[in-house]
Amino acid sequence: METSLGWRDHLFIVWSLLTALAGAWYLTRGLAHPAVDHPRKLFSSGLPAWVVQVVTFLLSPAPVIFFLVSMAGAGLILGLTGSLFGTGMLTQAITSLTGQGLTTLTLITFTLAAPGTIHWAPTASSSGEAAPAEPTDGMEEIRLAGRAFRVSTWLKSYLAIITLTIAAGLIWKLFYYFCELQGQALPEEPQVVVKMVVDYDWSGPWSPILFFGLSIVIGAPIAEELAFRGALYPLLKGWLPRGYAIVLTGVVFGLIHGSLSAFLPLAAFGAVQCIFRDRYGLLTCIGVHMLFNFVTFIWLNIAPNAATQF
Repeated sequence: METSLGWRDHLFIVWSLLTALAGAWYLTRGLAHPAVDHPRKLFSSGLPAWVVQVVTFLLSPAPVIFFLVSMAGAGLILGLTGSLFGTGMLTQAITSLTGQGLTTLTLITFTLAAPGTIHWAPTASSSGEAAPAEPTDGMEEIRLAGRAFRVSTWLKSYLAIITLTIAAGLIWKLFYYFCELQGQALPEEPQVVVKMVVDYDWSGPWSPILFFGLSIVIGAPIAEELAFRGALYPLLKGWLPRGYAIVLTGVVFGLIHGSLSAFLPLAAFGAVQCIFRDRYGLLTCIGVHMLFNFVTFIWLNIAPNAATQF
């Protein structure tokens, strides 16, 4: 049974088309310009190249594993103290925020204590320009990422990623359609987080949705960017050709969200964020991710029927 679309849903469609067109305009004038990446050494100890490659291979999944362990650990702790928070959406929100906070604090500690393990600063430059400055320690990593942050670049990058994720979503819908023609219906369940936001009962207390909003808009972007673009992607780039590292990071990012129907858009998002990290630094990636999640969160509450179709 199809759900009829109201004026808010049509407003969402218009918004999506306008932002996609604006993003397409930027893509032809921003990201389309060639850039040269200047990969940094992950270790400065003068170890043989083969040792660095082996260590890189072993460490590559560590940030993602730690991310999952943090989330699982938070769930276990709060599960044992469920009487404090009850069960349901509020518990889920506090669990997410706790896991995201553990991940963020740990990876920032790695940034300061073991320089080179988390990459914040840009590494790519436009053709003909000098290579970006290479940080000397963890604080310099963060400073260089801050100097590279520009509001105009942040907004243009957001528009560009909207265009690419919408395009990926349409391609994925087409793939679903062809699978259905072949008699193989694929599951269309949205992400658990999306479903919880859409199904929220606004006649109840506001604390669950507020905590959930904090987790979606602030906690998730910081923790995920540190884990995937700050740690996993640079490690993979030290082991694989850059293009493969970008694609693999995107695939892992898509899989980690646990929704087949949203896999390709999420994978495209994760892959393009790698390019943004190289060009504009990790703080820009965090800002883009926050804005993307914030706008999505708003539309899921205002126009849930249309917003869940992308």
